[in-house]
Formats: sequence, structure tokens, C-alpha cells
Amino acid sequence: MFRKISPKKISDEIIEQFKRLLSTGDLKPGDELPSERDLAESIGVSRPPLREALNALQAMGFIEIKPRSRIIVKSLTEKPVEDPLSLLIAHDPEKFFELLDIRRAMEGWAAFNAAKRAKESDIKRLEDIIALDQENLRENRDDAKTDADFHIGISLASHNTVLSHLTASCYHILWNSQKVTREQIFKKKKNKRLIAGQHLRIFQAIRNRDAERASREARQHIDFVETELRELMASDTPSD
Repeated sequence: MFRKISPKKISDEIIEQFKRLLSTGDLKPGDELPSERDLAESIGVSRPPLREALNALQAMGFIEIKPRSRIIVKSLTEKPVEDPLSLLIAHDPEKFFELLDIRRAMEGWAAFNAAKRAKESDIKRLEDIIALDQENLRENRDDAKTDADFHIGISLASHNTVLSHLTASCYHILWNSQKVTREQIFKKKKNKRLIAGQHLRIFQAIRNRDAERASREARQHIDFVETELRELMASDTPSD
């Protein structure tokens, strides 16, 4: 009736530890893990079982191992959702704005709850991102990663891990649509300043624990993006 219990493989323990860190939000979409050598040393295992675990995690869709052995944490919802939605958006621009509607609801909710639930470490992370965002504005740099980190950081500060992955995927789909690019929306030079200002106001509301204002600023940010993108798409549509 009973079967002999065998000890867990080291690679299985590594996989379980990774999933636990993902579940708690200690690992988030876009994070880069240490090198294989450093990771093996910090965990206290040899490289063969670690490599076995990493390959399994990549096969399961949790990570992506890039050239030069860079290991990136993936959004858990990215692959199943990305391709069909990208195709829909490519053929029907209104689907793009339906996705913005979802993002408006998600980010308003995330900002509201971040203002209520954020820990000091969450505030510090957002503060560092905002500092880089403002530096990018001064240096006239377009930094998509910092932009994404800010929105994902808010969802992490709301302490809803599933939401952080949905936010990452939604953000990825929107900015990788064939219809619109970041370069296009920033053809208006003032847009970089306006968007950086919107990010700053969202952060200030979260830091000040003003949940209503944080939610309002987040929704207004999406309203602005939608207005700009509608104008952009209209100007690119050939007249009859």
C-alpha cells in the first residue's frame, strides 16, 4: 500500500524555491537573476542540478535564458495572451483601446491599493524608479524599461502578485502593437515632460497614502495616453 519515500531532487527544490519567490513578489517580471555561477554559490548547490532546474523553469515559461547566459523572469501571462491579442490589435485598432480600458481599471485599482498597502521598501523602489524617470526626461532618453518598471512597481506595491504579471503582459502587448510605437507618441516633445509629470504625481499620491488621488491620477494618465494615441492613429489614416 505504501511506497518508499525518496528524498527530493535538488533541482526540484530549486524550482519550488523559485516559485515561492515568484508567488510572494520577491521576483517580478523583468527581473534579471544572478549568473549561473553566482546563483549556484548563493543557493549552495553545484551547477549541474541548478542548470537542470533552470532548463525546467524555462520550459515551464517562468524564465527566459538569453544570450550571454542572462536569465530573465518572465510574465506568467505573457505567452498565452500576447500573440492572439497582438493579432487582434493589428487588424482592429479598437481592440487596442479595449485593452487600454482594462489597463485603466487595473492601474486605478493598483494605485489605490498601493497607497494603502505599500511598505517602505515599495515606496523606496518607486522613488528610485521616479528618480531615473526624471533623469531620462532631463537627458531626453526614451527608456521603455523604466516606464514599465514604474507601472509594475505600483502593482507590486498593491501586494497582488497576479496583478503584477497581468500588468506586465498588458503593458508589453500595448507597446509592441504594430499600430503604435513609443517613438511615435514621443514625436511630440512635450509628451515626455507631461508623462513624466503624470508618473511623478501618481508616485506622490501613493507616498502620501492618498488612495483616492492615486487612483484618479493613474486613470487620468491612461486617459491622456488614449487621447494621444487616438490622435496619432487618426493622423495616420488616409483620407477618402
